[in-house]
Amino acid sequence: MYIAPNTNIRVLHNCPLDPTYDHTLYFSSVSAQTSYFQGLTKYIFPEQTYQRVQRGRMRVERKAEDLYDCNYLMFQNASFGSKWFYAFITGVEYINNITSEITFQIDVMQTWFFDYTLDQFFVEREHSTTDNIGDNLVPENLELGDYVSDDFDSTGQLGAKSIVVAATFDGDYTDVGGAYYSNLFSGLYFNVFPNSASGAAQAEEFILNAGSKSDGIVAVFVMPTAMVTGVVEAPKVYTITKTKSLSNIGGYNPKNNKLFTYPFNFLYVTDMQGTGTAFPYEYFSTSACTFTLTGDMSCNPSCILAPNSYKGVSVNYDEKMTLSGFPQLAYTTDTFKAWLAQNASSLPVNALGQAMNVGIVESLISAGAVSNPMGAGLTASLAVANAVAQVTRAAVQPNQSHGGGGSATLAAINLLDFGFMHKHIRPEFARIIDDYFNMYGYATHRVKVPNRSSRPHWNYVKTIGCVITGSVPADDIKQICDIYNAGITFWKNGNNVGNYSLDNSPA
Repeated sequence: MYIAPNTNIRVLHNCPLDPTYDHTLYFSSVSAQTSYFQGLTKYIFPEQTYQRVQRGRMRVERKAEDLYDCNYLMFQNASFGSKWFYAFITGVEYINNITSEITFQIDVMQTWFFDYTLDQFFVEREHSTTDNIGDNLVPENLELGDYVSDDFDSTGQLGAKSIVVAATFDGDYTDVGGAYYSNLFSGLYFNVFPNSASGAAQAEEFILNAGSKSDGIVAVFVMPTAMVTGVVEAPKVYTITKTKSLSNIGGYNPKNNKLFTYPFNFLYVTDMQGTGTAFPYEYFSTSACTFTLTGDMSCNPSCILAPNSYKGVSVNYDEKMTLSGFPQLAYTTDTFKAWLAQNASSLPVNALGQAMNVGIVESLISAGAVSNPMGAGLTASLAVANAVAQVTRAAVQPNQSHGGGGSATLAAINLLDFGFMHKHIRPEFARIIDDYFNMYGYATHRVKVPNRSSRPHWNYVKTIGCVITGSVPADDIKQICDIYNAGITFWKNGNNVGNYSLDNSPA
């Protein structure tokens, strides 16, 4: 049966698509698709003979020179259906003065755009539906460069220090059996002095006057004044608040909010002793980063810093930081006073030999430290030499040093504290990564239907193991799946293809 030629061919120019399939166009309807491509028409050839899809070539009545600027075509075998086939023009060959042969390759993405359905499969990358800070946290494994900090701050609580003399006696040198500090029993009593010149003098006087009780001094150390507690007093607790730095990255304003999250941007806390922890802003459920700061009162005091409302925990002690290393101070006790207090009662004059140090013995007799059973007229010259020798040896002994050890530099320069820094990558790396996110979206790593139109201007999709179903030839289904697996960008406006300067933030 004879069928009159009824194929419509349109040769197009300035089409933004090519056979690499790096880019394609997204249409919401068949009519919108048809209208767009017809708008690119340079030549129309109606009532042509039937065009075979797989043959890949056709002849048209036009000289070759007229077709060299054409890169796309669409044709419709109207006698057999209304479907339009879309194709890339891959070559134009001269046949004669009025005839040219066009070679073409079917554009499987546009030809079958409305004939298949995307199933759920593994989406490696895509532009997300939302871009609120913290919505997209899948690791990217990108080169970050070095981190820089905008500032440095401390808790504001641990700067002032106190000197503590831990002993078995109180400030009146009265023996005590211990006390209850920071909700814990201690067998020692903590005598507290200001960490100042006058406070140090008071502590020195207190220690030197301990006499025979000097062995009851167990430790002398420095600790934060803010953590000093009295007897039967709970540990001091403070709330430390730091802002979230979410306005820019070192002066650069990113288009993609993932750059405001870890590992690109975060709060860094250090104990100034080589240990630091990154606290991502997005894990704090509050508008600011708040921490609980507390400490104990003991001979080796420490402080802990725990994030609040962090990772769903009101006070997340599991991710706390600990600050220790508060200086143990060296101190000196008066050796002679201690010896004298311990031995004076056992030094009767009748046990003394010939006087060897008249001044010392006379002082002892006049002070009543030794007895004088032979009468008030007895002089020191009649004292026993052996006892004088004991006193002399004790008197010339140097004072005894105790404690100390370790470095006190950080405390001396007022840096024995937690330090806070708003850290981020350098602006030049932020710009590089932002451009990458702009073009290729975020790592997704989920089994789902990919987003092809969630953004105003373009959506990038890259999959693994793409699966589609529909009324499409098997070879073309395989090619379409390969395109998704290789990665492709869907543009909503053909005039904008490749224009990444547009604001593509979620609507």
